[in-house]
Amino acid sequence: MQVRLAALVAAKVEGIRQSLNYSKLSDTVNLLLDAIKHKWDLKLSNLSQIETSETRVRLDKRHHDWLSQYGSQRGINIASATNLLISEYLAGNVSSFQTPLTKPVNQQPQIQTEITPIEQTQAIEKPKGQALMRSLKL
Repeated sequence: MQVRLAALVAAKVEGIRQSLNYSKLSDTVNLLLDAIKHKWDLKLSNLSQIETSETRVRLDKRHHDWLSQYGSQRGINIASATNLLISEYLAGNVSSFQTPLTKPVNQQPQIQTEITPIEQTQAIEKPKGQALMRSLKL
C-alpha cells in the first residue's frame, strides 16, 4: 500500500535515510514503523531534515493491519496515521500514544480425553472363497 507523507515528515525521514545509507525512503519508513510498533528507542530525533520531493512511500503488508486499526480508533486514514505516528516518534513523544499490536491470542484450554481400551471382539466366521462367490450368485 502506498501513502503520501507530509512534507515535514518526509524531510525528517529523508535525513534519517541518508544517515543510515538506505536506498529507499520506503525502507526507512518501514524501519520507523517497526520501531514504533515494537517500542524501540532508536534515538533519531535530533537528526537533520533534508527536503525531498519524494513523498510517496510503500508500506509493508505487516504494517497495514495495525495502522488501519490505529487510524480507525482515531477516525483518520492510514496515511494520516502514518504521518502522526512518525512525527510523534521523531519528536520524542513515544509515551503519548499507544500502538495497537496484533489481536491477543486466546489460548484454548486443553481438553483432556480419556482413552478407553478397545475391547477384543470374537472373530466372526466369514465366508471365504467359493462360499463367498456362491452367496453372491444367489
